[in-house]
Amino acid sequence: MSSGPPRGIHLEAMPSVSQRIHLKLVTAAAALVATSLVWSGGTFSTFNKTSTMPGNSVQAASLNLTDNDGGSALLTMSSAHPGDTTSSCQNVTYTGAASALVRLYGSTGGTGLASYLTLTVTRGTFTGTPTAGSCTGFTPDSGGTVYSGTLSSFPSSTGTAVVDTPAWSSGDKHGYKLTLTLPSGVSSNAQGLSATASFTWLAVSS
Repeated sequence: MSSGPPRGIHLEAMPSVSQRIHLKLVTAAAALVATSLVWSGGTFSTFNKTSTMPGNSVQAASLNLTDNDGGSALLTMSSAHPGDTTSSCQNVTYTGAASALVRLYGSTGGTGLASYLTLTVTRGTFTGTPTAGSCTGFTPDSGGTVYSGTLSSFPSSTGTAVVDTPAWSSGDKHGYKLTLTLPSGVSSNAQGLSATASFTWLAVSS
């Protein structure tokens, strides 16, 4: 039965770019479809009337997500030891002409450390104007944990994405706290491995 490595053994995490957390800004469009009613029938020999509907137009509604990270990596854990943890917070703002459901997914890389790391994503609110990465003023929502599991198991596509309900309206702001942990009882097989990650918030009209 293997035990965790001693404190002096480093679990490397890709120097300078380890656990790279990026929020990709995504613009989604909700298509508004106009339909017309078509009548068809036999030959009308005596009475005939036509009606037109001028000025019809269709325009897609715009959806937009912004964040406060300034495009920088927010989470790093280099030379990690068993039991080490790191957290970072993100504030996401939605503006759009239609309400939207926000979905969260990501991608992981590295040499296998992602399967040993645990990730918790918690939604909440901020008081004041937070700085990039800071969790000062963050308060988690009741039942606000939107994901808890290994980093490698985090959804990696829009089809399997975490759906953060309820729907967002224009002007809504929500904070997210991301916490990565290398468990204290991690297998010695994790020694020397690395991991990288990126996360995407996607607004989809509801």
